[in-house]
Amino acid sequence: MITNVRVLGAENENILITANFAVHRMRYESVDTYIGHFNYKLVRQGNQLRIRERRAVLDNEALRPHGKISFIL
Repeated sequence: MITNVRVLGAENENILITANFAVHRMRYESVDTYIGHFNYKLVRQGNQLRIRERRAVLDNEALRPHGKISFIL
């Protein structure tokens, strides 16, 4: 789930965007939720916006239950 998409401003030719996310993992009758935020740098190419950079930052205090995660955002 991606929420609270906000335009922060511009830096040179980049447009700075931030957004929050939540990923739910369901396994063996348990649900783990990982929360965080994205930082985007977009650039205009003609009539399009292209992603120049995307950084995902987890806001969890611990990576439970196994100490490691893997998912594609």
